[in-house]
Amino acid sequence: MKMPLYTILPSLFIVCILLTKCEAGDVDDYFVNATLVKSDPGALCLTGKPAAYYFDHGFGSGVRNWLVYLQGGAWCNNVEYCATAYAQLKNLTLDPIPYSFKDILSNKKEVNPDFFNWNRVVIRYCDGSSFTSDSERVYEYNGTKLYFRGLRIYKAVMQELLHKLEMRTAKNALLVGGSAGGVAVSLHCDGFRDLLPHATRVKCFSDAGYFFPSKKFARGEIFTQTFQGLMAHGSIKALPEECTSRMSPHLCFFPQNVEQHIKTPIFFLMSAFDTVQVTWTFSANNTIKKCLTLLNCSDDIIKALQDLRLEFLSVLPKLSNASSRGILITSPTTHEQLSNYRWNSDMVVDGSDQKISKLFGDWYFDRKSIQIIDKYPCPYNCSVSQNTANDTGPHTILCKTLIVIVLLFNWMFSFLL
Repeated sequence: MKMPLYTILPSLFIVCILLTKCEAGDVDDYFVNATLVKSDPGALCLTGKPAAYYFDHGFGSGVRNWLVYLQGGAWCNNVEYCATAYAQLKNLTLDPIPYSFKDILSNKKEVNPDFFNWNRVVIRYCDGSSFTSDSERVYEYNGTKLYFRGLRIYKAVMQELLHKLEMRTAKNALLVGGSAGGVAVSLHCDGFRDLLPHATRVKCFSDAGYFFPSKKFARGEIFTQTFQGLMAHGSIKALPEECTSRMSPHLCFFPQNVEQHIKTPIFFLMSAFDTVQVTWTFSANNTIKKCLTLLNCSDDIIKALQDLRLEFLSVLPKLSNASSRGILITSPTTHEQLSNYRWNSDMVVDGSDQKISKLFGDWYFDRKSIQIIDKYPCPYNCSVSQNTANDTGPHTILCKTLIVIVLLFNWMFSFLL
């Protein structure tokens, strides 16, 4: 029997809503508007736009606690690339749009149990240098003016947080960053602690920022070449002198060369099969790139990925009982784990289901020492809870299940008409 249109439309409407929510990700996301930096007119993004940050007030017991998140977004190391592809890719010619506060930035206790009611800040990444560049010179390429002011942006935002928003009275504080922002955390960690001399607890958290130059695979030098290019834009000023005094300054972007000098407690989170580390190391090998998403890895590729994992483990801080170093090395093919569903989802680490949010919270509040390296040498889709690089999270699975239920109900209902 043919179904009347009026019986189909309600179901289609519901399906459309569910599809929208599935595509949008977490249905509990909320957006915060940008605040433009006014204290330093010279704190400019690459293309000359004012620097910006996003701020959400803490509440309840968290009003004197602060979480400052440094955005990531790769690097640009020469004037031509910065002015063209990078600026377009990062939308740096546009004004900053509202930012989604979710996962470690969420204000919901069930998602972010230890930090939900803190003052939460995101510093917009628009300098392409991990907040290190510092040049008064204005460059120009084909009529586009370029400003390399990452360090100046970082300092200007910090001053506004300290004095305008009263972060100087913080009781607990946390500097967090992902990817290029995670690299920045390693470089700015001690300086952040120095800004808050009266705080009870100040720690740092680097997510997906423990990149390293592979010696086993020739293309691993691409990281070194990238960081070397940043030196032309004054980045040396942001690099720790303990490191630059004993090796070429550009090598001090690598956490393995600076972590031993970091006095402030810091936590490193990284997948042993981080997709940026893998794709940059094997950038000329399209077969490996396809393997990461299509799960059709040959034995040779799996062996190469496992060799890269072992090399990565060899440059990590040595495991010890020291509470000043938190380490969590997971195994899924992913990049950044704080800004997606992985933050508060069960994932298999060393054979047991654990949440990153719980492990990190235990470390931050000194409830437990956390130094965990997943021993399962899996280069892809290790378990049901460790999804592939497509990051199909629990919310997506639930949404699609509901869609199927709605469609089945609609189909069954048609036979009753």
